[in-house]
Order: sequence, then structure tokens, then C-alpha cells
Amino acid sequence: MAIPESEFTKNINRFQLLSLATKEGIWEYDFITNKSFYNDGITELFGHGYPELEDNNSWWRNNIHPQDKNRIINALDELLQGNQHVWWGKYQFRCKDGSYKLILDRLFVVRDAQNKPIRLIGTMQDLTELNSLEQEFENIRKEHQQIMQKAIFEAEENERKKISEELYENINQVLSAINLHIAQAKNHVNNEGLTWLEEAQILLLESISGICILSKKLSPVSLQLLGLQLALDESLANVKETNQIDYTLEVEDVDLTKINIGLQTVFYRIAQHQLSNILKHSSATRIDIKFSGHSDKTKMSIFDNGDGINLKKVNFGKGFSSIQQKSAAFGGTFNLESIEGKTGFTMEVII
Repeated sequence: MAIPESEFTKNINRFQLLSLATKEGIWEYDFITNKSFYNDGITELFGHGYPELEDNNSWWRNNIHPQDKNRIINALDELLQGNQHVWWGKYQFRCKDGSYKLILDRLFVVRDAQNKPIRLIGTMQDLTELNSLEQEFENIRKEHQQIMQKAIFEAEENERKKISEELYENINQVLSAINLHIAQAKNHVNNEGLTWLEEAQILLLESISGICILSKKLSPVSLQLLGLQLALDESLANVKETNQIDYTLEVEDVDLTKINIGLQTVFYRIAQHQLSNILKHSSATRIDIKFSGHSDKTKMSIFDNGDGINLKKVNFGKGFSSIQQKSAAFGGTFNLESIEGKTGFTMEVII
């Protein structure tokens, strides 16, 4: 049954007052009379007016963004054919000038005693400005997060350097002095004492060697003096010597010497992490590292010929988390590629 004119007029007045309070566009479609109603909020939001809005149903369907149209219309059809009374969703809607606004549309279905839809009422709220503010806030949050992560990385590097210098310059000097004293003491003891001193000297020399290796890992001199490519080549040569893993190091379409030392250090640390992951978890016999230009950025790809894995089933630990954080701190991206049952694992970082 159609809504009496007096009731329809009351609805208009009620909707107009509601729109002043909510600043929303409100519309109604009557399936029995095929009459449409819209308030001033609709014209203010989108610029459309009479006679375009005379057929509210067609006007609404025709102005939904093509990307959203099938999804929204299917949702409406399901609503009308089902038993629900309320639906809401976000989509893009075209304005009179051809531009699009992101809106939140809430629909309410009025049904008769047989559950057949007789009226459809919708409220349309403009989310464009809110969405822009949310995006701006997200960009600021990401920027601050990058600044914080970058500061943490730089602080860690400074601390590594201090510890490395302390180990190399102070502790190593003390141990070297002890070694000299042991060498002198060997001339003044019997055979039994000499055996003890020789064993102590061996342990001491091993400790000095270990400290030198640790000091180099903490703050590699070769990176500062020779640059990223030669520093990585040195690391890969050590891996080959100690673990019998062949390697290649390729640089294509990028000059690594022109990358600032801070970014070189990031690439070096990420490569260190991945080499450690390969040695711990892979049965690889070859490692290939390649640097290449990627627009205005640099891409580092690290491949090993170990067994492939299902990336969706693996719970990655701190190693990959640290790599991801380091690349993100400098505005980079991080990607892994591997297929279970096939040979190979690739990590790509673009910064």
C-alpha cells in the first residue's frame, strides 16, 4: 500500500530536520508507488538534483563507481531477497562534476507481512575528508616509525663500533700482554709447568683470534675502508672457506660506491642476517648475491640453492623480522620467494 501524501510530507520534514543534524544525504524509494525522495543533503553532497533524482533507483545504480558497482548491487539484491532489514557499506559515488567521493551508505528495508520489501531508506555520509585525514595520519605514523627505527639502527651501529673498539684496542692489548708474559714465564719453569703454560697460551691465542673475528663482525673495517662490494666479498669468502659453499657476487646497473655509508651498512647487515639464516637452516651449496638498479633505488637479491619451503606455513623468527624492520626504516621493501618441493630460496630488498 502506498504511503498517504500527508505521511509522505511528514517524512520529508522529518528527513530534512535529520539531515541538518547529521549532514548526511538521505533518500527513500517506495517499491509500491515507485516514488523517490531525497533531501537537500544529497544535492549538497553530490551536486545532483531534479530531474536526475526523479528515478532514485536508476540514479543511484548508475553513479556507483565501476570498481564497486557489482559488489554493491549484488549486496543490495541479497538484502532485498533475504530476511535482513539493515545493511551498510563503503563505496565510491560519482558527483555531478564527474569526481568521486568515498561514502558510507546505510540501508534499511521496510517489509510487509509477507516479508516483501515495500520501502528502502538510505543515508549517505561523505567519508572522503575523513579518509584523507586517516591516510595523512597513517603516513605520519609510518614516517615517525621510520625515523624511530632508523635512529635505533644508527644507535645500534654506534654501540657496535664502541664495543668493537673496546674489544680490539683494550681487551686484545691486555690479552696480548698476558701472552708475552706467558712466553717469558716458559723460560723459568720445569717440563710439567711448561706444558701447562703452552696449553694456556694456545687458549689465549684462540681467544685473541676470536675477539678479532667478533670485533670485525661488530664493525667491519673493510666496509668503512673498501666499501660494500669488497666487504661482502670478504664475508662470502669466509663462508666459502669455513662451510664449503660457493658464491657469486654481481653488481649490475648501479654504482655501490655512490651509496652513502649509512645505506651501505644497512645492506651489509641485511646480508649478514641472511647469510646466517642460510648457514643455520639451509642445506645450500651455493649463494648468489646480486645488486641492481631499481628506478631510483637499489635492489639486493640473495639466492641460495637449498630446499624450497612453503612460506605460508613457516613461522619466521627474529632474523627476518630484523631484516624487514631495517629495510622499512630506510623506506625500503622486503620480499621472499620460495616454493616447497623445489630448489631455491630468494630474498629481495629494495631500498
